Amino acid sequence: MDMPYCTITSDYHSLTREAVVKLLEQRDAELKNKEAELKIKDAELERKSRRILELERMVFGRRSEKRLPESASGWTGALFDEQWAKEGSLARVEALPIIKEIKQQAGQRRSSRRASRPSRKGRAYASYVPENIERQVTEIYPEGYDAERMVIIGHDRSEHLCLRPSSFYVRVEDRVICRLKEARPTDAKVDILEAPLKKQAVDCFADASLLAEIITAKFAYHQPEYRQCERWKELGVNLPTSTVNSWVHDAADALYPLYKLQVRQILQSPYLQVDETSVQVADRKGKTRKGYLWGVRDAMHSRGVFFHWKDGSRSGTVADELFKGYQGAIQSDGYEVYSRFENVQGIVLLGCMAHVRRKFEHLAADDKNAAHIIETIATLYELEETSNTRKHHPRKWKQNERLKLTPFLSIWRPICWMYTNSTPQAKLWRRHCVMPSPYGYALAGMCRTDTST
Repeated sequence: MDMPYCTITSDYHSLTREAVVKLLEQRDAELKNKEAELKIKDAELERKSRRILELERMVFGRRSEKRLPESASGWTGALFDEQWAKEGSLARVEALPIIKEIKQQAGQRRSSRRASRPSRKGRAYASYVPENIERQVTEIYPEGYDAERMVIIGHDRSEHLCLRPSSFYVRVEDRVICRLKEARPTDAKVDILEAPLKKQAVDCFADASLLAEIITAKFAYHQPEYRQCERWKELGVNLPTSTVNSWVHDAADALYPLYKLQVRQILQSPYLQVDETSVQVADRKGKTRKGYLWGVRDAMHSRGVFFHWKDGSRSGTVADELFKGYQGAIQSDGYEVYSRFENVQGIVLLGCMAHVRRKFEHLAADDKNAAHIIETIATLYELEETSNTRKHHPRKWKQNERLKLTPFLSIWRPICWMYTNSTPQAKLWRRHCVMPSPYGYALAGMCRTDTST
């Protein structure tokens, strides 16, 4: 029978060899269990700490992907082995003349922008409105004014911006029906004339002007239908929300041919930016489910964006259907579905630097190489903004500048792949980060730094 540890240790001189060995084995097993428990707790603590830092950044930090925190400890991470990270083996890359040149150009651009920015001090409120805005002038005469005995010597004018509240009215189309005066009811044929009925955009009580207001308020200004109905009650019009919702659906059906035209126009662009966004779908009674919209933006021309919906799916078959026959560049995050286009002839995949940098920011703060990588990504953003301010051949200039960055990108890309293949977070990291080819990124002067610009 096992003896209590306190009893054994209090009289260990009298223990046999077998009892001592058994005692040591028992203690070794307990220590191993404790060590395993500590590792599990440390991993859980690290996960929670990363999550807390991420939430703090979302709540209190800057959300922009283009700016860096003031302190390097806020975004550096332990990517590689400890000694290599402490040495900061990528520090030599900062000495590249092109990086210093880009930073200098960015500083000059900011100084020039600040100097050319007009001061608002002392500006009249009237300068904020168009010059051709309607003005209603009301002349106010002083009490006791007599036009026969007095002469006007000046005007003291003040202006106030006004707003006409919206109002409803009913447009009545009274189509007159007529016949010739000499026609008689007994005639074999009587010509009756009536103006044709004007075709409505949607066959309902709502006019096109009201439908346009509902759709604009709902999708451009994020006003739900029930809130619009509540606002209209104050104007004396009590429309049921279900009726307004049916109008929105009917209007969408009427506008669908324009949507198909928009899709066809955008897919003709040689450069697309793609991302998926999650939405809550209320297609089940009493509950919602998570679905995905595919947003596709024409990043080359000013043709806007379209959203593709396929039962809320995010699978690869949706991407195959969406980009079937497409020829050009597709810029996206590292979602693994896009990797199927890597070997498709005529399609070039471009990475999103914002997603690449985000994974470095979410790591612990003790890796100088991560700091250098993030700082150089910020330099790419500086290059992007500087090229946008150039009037002559901005894309060609940006391509030439990016070509000078290929020494850094050539070093950086294999290092990032080494990390993604050697860490516990490798699978998650690879899913979200596409490492763009350094020369492909440099030569693509038309492409932007990320999918949000």
